[in-house]
Amino acid sequence: MKKTRKLIFLILMIVTVVAMFLPVATFPDNSSASLTADIEKQQSKVDSAQTQLQRWIDGGKKSEADIQKQRDKVQKEQDKLDELVAKQAEASKEASSGLSYSLLPGRLPSALEIDQSVVNQYKVYSPNFDAYYVIIWAAFVLFIIAAVLPMFTGDKPASKLYTLSSFAHLLGFLLLAYSLVRLTAFPIKLPYGNAQLHVYVLILLLACPLVAFVLHVSAVQNSKRSMIYVFCTFLSVLAIVPFWLMLVNATRSSQAIQSSVSVIPGNFLMHNWDVLASKNFDVSIGFKNSAIIAFGSTILSVYFSAMTAYGFKVYDFKGNKFLYAVVMAIIMIPGQVTGTGFFMFMYQLGLTNSYIPLIIPAIASASTVFFFRQYLEANFQISLVEASRIDGAGEFFTFNRIVLPIMVPAMATMGIMAVIGSWNNYLTPLMLLSDASMKTLPMMVQELRGDIYRTEYGSIYLGLSMTALPLIIVYFAFSKYIIAGVALGGVKE
Repeated sequence: MKKTRKLIFLILMIVTVVAMFLPVATFPDNSSASLTADIEKQQSKVDSAQTQLQRWIDGGKKSEADIQKQRDKVQKEQDKLDELVAKQAEASKEASSGLSYSLLPGRLPSALEIDQSVVNQYKVYSPNFDAYYVIIWAAFVLFIIAAVLPMFTGDKPASKLYTLSSFAHLLGFLLLAYSLVRLTAFPIKLPYGNAQLHVYVLILLLACPLVAFVLHVSAVQNSKRSMIYVFCTFLSVLAIVPFWLMLVNATRSSQAIQSSVSVIPGNFLMHNWDVLASKNFDVSIGFKNSAIIAFGSTILSVYFSAMTAYGFKVYDFKGNKFLYAVVMAIIMIPGQVTGTGFFMFMYQLGLTNSYIPLIIPAIASASTVFFFRQYLEANFQISLVEASRIDGAGEFFTFNRIVLPIMVPAMATMGIMAVIGSWNNYLTPLMLLSDASMKTLPMMVQELRGDIYRTEYGSIYLGLSMTALPLIIVYFAFSKYIIAGVALGGVKE
């Protein structure tokens, strides 16, 4: 990092640290608001008394003495209301601007109290301020470390100190952002309100460390690479967490799933399995039916779509562009639009309760044809076909022995997509299959929610886990072909 950048970086970090000592929030004095509930209650009493008085006057069945007593009662309630309103107005005039708070060095004002009714209702607020103070001081120390370490690197363009500084900087920024969000989440009991952040100090606390972080990472190569690894790791964890939670919930009870989120497996796996068995959830039948449909349709879709794309690429016939435009137009038509017509057509052909309408139509996959043709445009040379024809090879031999090996990465990619789409397909099998012995896994899992007395969420998650397991296996089996396709070309010239 150059000296100029180091100086700017150090100034921004100093501003961040100093801003932590500035008033960042105010807890407003809401003394007048504490009387609002009493005023509303008293107003309802006045309205009730006035309504009773008017009913007596209109009815004419009460004596003048009773009516006068009711008038006196109305006046008495009104006087109480006026007194409360006057107290609220006086409290509004005398109310202070509130209690000021800085992240450092002090603690939250002692006059503040946590509203336990909110804590008991939502159960997401922690009244323990000690952990909050630890987070703030940790952020402060990390910022100091992040600012000091680059100063010891001298003129070196790369150093481990830069990497350590970037990690300390990132962690400190995350802790600071969390502490600011947490500050506004504390439910404060009247007469004080929840924290109101000061905009200018908030900008200093967030903008300065963020700009300094970007300045550092953009100037130092090893820090940039480290942050890229951190970002990719974060995305990976973000993608894995839903699957992990699904597997964990498959081992927990329904009550535990509804009450809280956990990343630690439970001990209700066998119970959930017994529930599945009691509901006639036959895993072997579901696997068999789903596998027949998914892999059968995928094989047909991938092979014939590759052949169609090969035809569009290699053969320059009249109407080539028009037919390809028709394929593109078909992609724009949602499957739900043609669902009813497709069902009626299959019903008239007598193909309900059959795997044929779920497998054979996969031959015509417009999106797969489009993907394969784009792949051939980038990775295939027509000279391969011409050389094969000169050697006397037939068209099918050329396609099967020369073209298909080149398309393996694209076929693996679309094969994974086709298996996932067909395996998870719920609507089309639901329309066509009514025989219990032909139901797919998604249909069986959905039926677990049909219990009107109790929903076994643990069993549902167990069923979903078994449904997703083959897809995960298919992905890991073919992912190497996808990765290999990144650098794959048809021929070097």
